[in-house]
Amino acid sequence: MTMSSSPVRWAVLGSANIAAKVFLPAMRAAGGRAVVVGSRRPEQAREWAAQNHVESTADYAAAIAHPDVDAIYIALPNDQHIQWAKAASAAGKPVICEKPLGLDAAQVADLLSTVSVDAPLWEAFAFPFHPQTGLLRQLIDDGELGELREIISEFHFNLATTENIRLVPQLGGGALYDVGCYPIRLARMLFGSEVETAVASSAAAGSGVDIETAAIANFASGQRLILSAGMRRPVSTFTRIMGSSAELSVSNPFHPKPVDTVELWRDGSLKNTWTADPKSAFQHMIEHVQQVSRGHDAQWLASQTALGNAQALDLIRAAARA
Repeated sequence: MTMSSSPVRWAVLGSANIAAKVFLPAMRAAGGRAVVVGSRRPEQAREWAAQNHVESTADYAAAIAHPDVDAIYIALPNDQHIQWAKAASAAGKPVICEKPLGLDAAQVADLLSTVSVDAPLWEAFAFPFHPQTGLLRQLIDDGELGELREIISEFHFNLATTENIRLVPQLGGGALYDVGCYPIRLARMLFGSEVETAVASSAAAGSGVDIETAAIANFASGQRLILSAGMRRPVSTFTRIMGSSAELSVSNPFHPKPVDTVELWRDGSLKNTWTADPKSAFQHMIEHVQQVSRGHDAQWLASQTALGNAQALDLIRAAARA
C-alpha cells in the first residue's frame, strides 16, 4: 500500500440495493472511483453498471483480480459473504464485507483463521466510524451517565414485498441477521464486553425466517442489552443508553442523518442535545478504509470485532429456538 492522492478505485461484488443507494453515493462523496461491478449475470451487470455509473463489469473472481482495483466492497447475499471475503482478502486488498460476515460463529472463526490479525477486512458496520458514536463513547467515558448499566435498542423497518432475499432461509435471511446485529454491535462496543447468556423470542415469516426477534442479552460485565428487530413495522432505530444517574436518547445510532439527535436526560429533564454530522456513516467508513489503503493505521478490523458479534447472534438464535 502506498501513499497517493489519486482516487481509490473500488470493485463492487453484487448489485444489491445497498450498493447502489448507500455505498456508491458515499464512495463518490469520499472521493473514490467505481471501476468494476462483479456479477454472475453479465447482461444484468451491464445494465446495473450503466445505471449506476460503474466503469466495467466482470465475474466475481475477475473483479477481485482487476489490476486497476485498490479496494473491494462485497454486497452479496449473506450466505456468500464468507466465500468471497476469503477470496478478496487473499488478493491483499482492503475489503468491506456486508454484515453479517458469516452465518454463524464457526464460519467467522474459519474466515479469520485464514487472514492475519491486521488484515484490512471490515464487517460493514459503518457507525463506529461516525463522529456521533465517538460522542456517545466520550459522554460515557466522562461519567455523564454514572455507571453504564443497560441499553435498549431497536431496529425495525417495513419490508413491503414478499419477494426479497431477506425472506429466503437458504440465503441467510431474517430480521436478526439483517438488522438485529446492529444493537448487538453497539452494545458490545459501548460495554466493552461480550454476550454471555440470552433469552429471546421470534415470530416467523411464511418462509420460515424470523420476521421479528426480541431478546435480552446479558453481558459478562454484568450489563444488559434489550433488543428488538423486525421487518414489518415503520422504520425505527430509537435507542436508550442508561446509566446509574442519567441516560442518552439516540434517535438513530446506526445511520444518523443531520436531523438525528443525541439527548442527555437527567432527573427527568433534558440537559443537552447534539445533532449528527452531515456526512453519512458509510462515507466516514469509506474515508477510513481509503486512508488505510494509503498506509494509515486501521480501526475496527473484522479480526477485532466480528467473532463476538457472530457468537452473540448464535446465542440469541439458540435462545429463540428454545
